[in-house]
Amino acid sequence: MPKIVNHDEYRQELLEKSFQLFTHKGYTNVSMKEIAEEIGVSTGTLYHYFPSKEKILAEMISSIGLQNTEEYINRTRSVESIRDRFDMIVDFWKEKGELYEKILLLGFDMYRNTGIDKWKLLYAIFAERYVAGMSERLNISRQFARSIFIYFLGLSFHAIATDSMEEYNKEIDFLDVILRPLIVDADEDVDKASQKLKKIYKMFLANQDIDQTSQQFKEVYKSFFAKLAAVENDTKDTVEKKLKKTKTANAEKKLKNPKRRQNKLISKKLTKKR
Repeated sequence: MPKIVNHDEYRQELLEKSFQLFTHKGYTNVSMKEIAEEIGVSTGTLYHYFPSKEKILAEMISSIGLQNTEEYINRTRSVESIRDRFDMIVDFWKEKGELYEKILLLGFDMYRNTGIDKWKLLYAIFAERYVAGMSERLNISRQFARSIFIYFLGLSFHAIATDSMEEYNKEIDFLDVILRPLIVDADEDVDKASQKLKKIYKMFLANQDIDQTSQQFKEVYKSFFAKLAAVENDTKDTVEKKLKKTKTANAEKKLKNPKRRQNKLISKKLTKKR
């Protein structure tokens, strides 16, 4: 009796197997033949489910985003407290840090190798899942949820650039401190949340050492200020040279036209006599 294949499940299995290959080697560095060999299927089977490498990439990003958001929703489905949901999402962010890096790298690959319209459509769907999920689960506005989502795009890039999940987790801890009064405490008592936010502002957000900050600013931008000073000096020298040149030119004109100057003096004298 022939084996009954669930095509949707098998399709998902192929995507999951391809995921590691794409994130390890990169989209442009693998062919459909290599993908088939790596995941243990024939090239014909792979083409049957995915007509192109681009199709694999697009479905992969969409599938991973859906699985990730659904996992968090399932974990918090029976949790009523916003405080508990927030604690769970902070842990979830830390747990999935490396996954978010890989998703971002796949997104870069798709942006570079597909049409912008396809990328924008996929990104819109991907972003909407995260925004809608956070907005509903944490009881915050869609704009607030969207800002958190965009922050995580930047944080994931930072983790890639620094090659450090430790840095990523430190930023999550800092985000926890900043967001908790706005999401958890405000949901329970707005006045208390306001007082807590004032303390957080003084401790973590306000500039505690203006002199040091100013010194660091000057150090980082010293080449900029050096160029700026050079431009200002050049401008000043240019203006002075132009003024000097103009005065010299006027003096030379007077020397070249003594007769004209004499006529002007005579004309002035006659005017006075009259």
